[in-house]
Amino acid sequence: MTKLFLKFISILIALDAFSCSVNSKNNEEVPEPNFYTQSGANRVAAEWEPAVGTMIVWPLSIPYKLVIELAKDNHLYTLVENENFKKGALKWYTRWGIDSNKNTFVYAPQGIDSWWVRDWGPGAVFTPGGKMKLADGKYIYSTPLTKIQCDDSLRFLYKSGDNKIIKTETDDNATMYLGKALNIELSDLPFINTGGNVMTDGLGTAFSTCILLNENQFFGISKEKFLNLNRNLLGFDRYNIISNFEKRGIQHIDCFMKLLDEERILVIEPPKDHELYKIYEDIVQNELSKLKSPYGRPYKILRIKSGRYKEERLAAYTNSLILNKTIYVPLFKIKEDSMALQRWQEVMPGYAIKGFEFDLAAEPFITQKMKDHYKTYGWNYEDGLHCRTRAIWDSGMLFISTKRIEPEVNSKHKNKVYTTIIDYSKKGLVKEKCKLFWRVTGEADWNNIPLNQVEDPNHFLTEIPYNKPGANIEYYVLAVSNSGRTETQPRTAPLGTYKFAIK
Repeated sequence: MTKLFLKFISILIALDAFSCSVNSKNNEEVPEPNFYTQSGANRVAAEWEPAVGTMIVWPLSIPYKLVIELAKDNHLYTLVENENFKKGALKWYTRWGIDSNKNTFVYAPQGIDSWWVRDWGPGAVFTPGGKMKLADGKYIYSTPLTKIQCDDSLRFLYKSGDNKIIKTETDDNATMYLGKALNIELSDLPFINTGGNVMTDGLGTAFSTCILLNENQFFGISKEKFLNLNRNLLGFDRYNIISNFEKRGIQHIDCFMKLLDEERILVIEPPKDHELYKIYEDIVQNELSKLKSPYGRPYKILRIKSGRYKEERLAAYTNSLILNKTIYVPLFKIKEDSMALQRWQEVMPGYAIKGFEFDLAAEPFITQKMKDHYKTYGWNYEDGLHCRTRAIWDSGMLFISTKRIEPEVNSKHKNKVYTTIIDYSKKGLVKEKCKLFWRVTGEADWNNIPLNQVEDPNHFLTEIPYNKPGANIEYYVLAVSNSGRTETQPRTAPLGTYKFAIK
């Protein structure tokens, strides 16, 4: 399949992606694409892609136990305003046993929204030439919220005494300091790109609620211009705008759903007697279920049950951070917490699932500002763990995307596995070590097959040579780069694998 043909397919799919509530029709005549092709477009990294660490801010807006785990699992990038704040952070980090080699301090001024590094912070955009930049969207107003209708007027959380909107130029400019400290070039985005309301699969698809269009219109960016800028600067050929889901709120999509990978979505399920239950179900049934993945298939929509805390507020378990092979989940001190952790483990096998309560009275160090804002408990229904953390992605990552085999096939099916591998280190693949591993479920040993490169140097096609009816097969892809990086797809393989049944 040629690059030109693949680009043609992506354009056809993109043309069907832009109504407010329902973004994609079931266009059966469009053949399913088999490979992801970056071609001449930029590509924004998905949350689950390889990262070198996590960005947070000091003074803390997250529990100290989470800080310890983030440093232990990867690397911390702690934003501090000046040398005095650095000294204070260093004192506490030392007391908590955080190795100084597992943390990098970054000096940056802090505005009114500094805690929410997800919202003002940058994503990672890879150019067609393989260079990673920090995608720096505009973060001007603090903080827009709206009622449930997409055309409802915006309100703002913070206004001055004379009723003027408090702007956040300080936080909007913070990415510039981060880029200089990490020696990463910025890609300046001339539109609002609020991080908690933008999700991507890393394959040219984005999801947001419709308040983001409203925010951009307020900023002077029309819907058409917003979509064109996203396509041209970020490579989003498919932008799925779904309805708002709160009666009144900031409507950030990470409190409603989570992309787990290219073809699965995890959505909050409220209690059936909750006032938002029908609203959530309507979005699932009438919007998400009608969308298609980059591989031309309906998304697999999974649910995670939520519960009430603080009266009618819903515990936002999707407001979790996926970072490399660990998922960090906010807990709300309700009975549904344990079920949420179990559900995360079910849908993301092989990942370490770590839950974190945020009782302010139990924190050894917390500012008065934090206490004034949150009173007694640090997580909020629309402001959780995901909102206050952001990955710093690996600029030389080994990127893999696999079009998996359908869950059920017949015995005559050609069990072909289509894989895209991009070595952003530019060191080249160790091709003899790039393989597909498979086995019949229950067997101890893995069979392996070399990945066969096809016309595009980033595309590999492999066929699993097993067709016995009644068998269940599990498999994964492994790639090795001369840079020393090794990656699998799924990332937690062989603990997490792809599976299919032969009927």
